[in-house]
Amino acid sequence: MSAPQTLVLSAGEASGDALAAELAAALLKRRPGLRLRGLAGPKMRAAGVEAIGRVEELGVMGVAEVLGALARIRAARAALRGALAEGPAMFVPVDAPDLHLPMIPDARRAGAKVVLYGVPQVWAWRRGRAKTLAQDADELLCLLPFEPGCFEPFGGRATYVGHPALDRAGALTPRGEDWAIFPGSRDGELRRLLPTFLDVARGLRVARPGAVVRLALAPTVSAEKMRQLAQDAGRTLDDVVLVEGVLAAALPARACLAASGTVTLELACLGRPVVVAYKVHWLTYWIGRLLVRGVEHMALPNLILGRRALPEHLQRLDAGAILADLLRLGEPGQDTTSQEVRARLGPPGAAERAAERILSHLDGAI
Repeated sequence: MSAPQTLVLSAGEASGDALAAELAAALLKRRPGLRLRGLAGPKMRAAGVEAIGRVEELGVMGVAEVLGALARIRAARAALRGALAEGPAMFVPVDAPDLHLPMIPDARRAGAKVVLYGVPQVWAWRRGRAKTLAQDADELLCLLPFEPGCFEPFGGRATYVGHPALDRAGALTPRGEDWAIFPGSRDGELRRLLPTFLDVARGLRVARPGAVVRLALAPTVSAEKMRQLAQDAGRTLDDVVLVEGVLAAALPARACLAASGTVTLELACLGRPVVVAYKVHWLTYWIGRLLVRGVEHMALPNLILGRRALPEHLQRLDAGAILADLLRLGEPGQDTTSQEVRARLGPPGAAERAAERILSHLDGAI
């Protein structure tokens, strides 16, 4: 009996863990004999991916943050390099470009095909990567509808497969009566955002006595860690109820406060108004100001719609201003633009379409 085909499927943070886990499930459903291995988080491991390293030990984004995690990144790359040296059929990196893109030459030397699931934000900065990726990858599976156009001028095969936020959200649901906050999953962003988010929760409880505010824990963040982060910031969790997962916090909510990221798109697809806030290391922000060109929005729903449909607060976070936006969005009749976002994303089934493309490459049909 021949050995099973091996794919190195790898993520570098919690959002990539979720993306890769959904893809792994779709791949194994179609081809149970596949062997999937790579840097994996809890969702990937549960989906059947053999871990050569743990996503929980990485989870960094931004220039300064990456500099502070170089030892962990080097160890992760060494593990990936070892897996690629074994000659897998394909390398499928998911997000985390600073971790994964330097591994593409190793994959090529080993004779592996390269298909990216979730591409770097070349439309925002370091646009020269678009040409390199178009030439180096067999296919780029894009999650945002405008991304293929960034690679097509360079002759690359780029395919929009949809965004799994639509699958996670499911159908639109009526808004609840409570509130929800989503401060993120990475250690650095939690340390920068949690104090303001908890101040907003306190403000909600003062402005709306009896209000219930749920704080969503990412899969890579324990309740104990969240309590310690709050304590380190001179705060408590007295004004929030800790829950696990996006839906547990969002379904009962009338409006949400969220860190910029995939969760903002999930909430918009679910039909929840969202105030988006983010703060990066000062060095990352300074470099970003120099390099990012032509991008007017940071929230994914705003990027997709091409306008500021959701309020955005970046870098200098004012809890009072954020609270005012959140209270306004919590009033009846606020347009969440959910129908328009869902229409732009197209039909559900992103992971399934991505799996079909990957298997077609394995079978030589592409």
